[in-house]
Amino acid sequence: MRSLNLDQLRAFVEVIERGSFTAAAKELNLTQPAVTHQVQELERRFNVDLVERFGKRAYLTQAGEKLLAHARQLLEDDDRAQMEMRRFDGGWLGRVRIGTSATVLMYALPPILRRLKTDHPQLEINLKAGLTATTLEMLKTNALDVGLCALPIEDPVFETTSLFEDQLVAILPAKMTKVPKKVTPAFLSRCPLILINEGSALRRMVGEWLQQAGPPPKPMMEFDHVEAIKSVVTVGLGCSVVPKMCLGRGHVATAGMVMRPLSPSVGRQVGLVRLRGKRSTDGIDLVWAALLKLQRRH
Repeated sequence: MRSLNLDQLRAFVEVIERGSFTAAAKELNLTQPAVTHQVQELERRFNVDLVERFGKRAYLTQAGEKLLAHARQLLEDDDRAQMEMRRFDGGWLGRVRIGTSATVLMYALPPILRRLKTDHPQLEINLKAGLTATTLEMLKTNALDVGLCALPIEDPVFETTSLFEDQLVAILPAKMTKVPKKVTPAFLSRCPLILINEGSALRRMVGEWLQQAGPPPKPMMEFDHVEAIKSVVTVGLGCSVVPKMCLGRGHVATAGMVMRPLSPSVGRQVGLVRLRGKRSTDGIDLVWAALLKLQRRH
């Protein structure tokens, strides 16, 4: 069976919605015989009558009633497809999907995203905050275009570019006495610990660092987000290890806490990740180039 002809469907729908072949012809800027021919061709395709005439009015047959809803849906889909394609023709740069941790999203990306949106209003950016493992899986399944993740990543299917190293630091309540100039695993293991939830690269790194003083103690509290940890430390309920980047301006005030470097020091490389060999677009190239500027900011 031949594929449906959208022009024939449009003529059929217009005849019914306008109530006559004459009105439909005027709406479509066609002659009445041309509209009649389109509808007749559609009827011949299905070998059924779709429209009945009573005087100057046109009415649906039972078969026409069944077809009308499908015809309208197909025409709506066609209109949407054409509208989307016109967006590209008008300079739309497409959609770029970025996955990263909540920490990087909150503390490193806002200036970059703001500049991208200002310079390229035709660029659509979607953000997904999650664990590194989730980001990598979504890159593999083409659910994301670009990732900002903790490095290294050993899987050879990924292409990575290092951006910056983010040092981890200890945060302790300001009212705490006898705080050393540098915090060791042994010292922190004796403190009430407030840690990020398990499953994150940050939790793994903190756990490995604490193990240098023996089996890590069970944390008193665990949270999904660093801002919650900072708030709890500020009111004096415990100590933690967090990325130094999260202590910048514009977030929870640090008046109630003190920061100390770790001894031995520990940091994490943060880098760009994408699927090796994935076809790029102008939008992806723009985002990738913009994110590379994080190398110069740190």
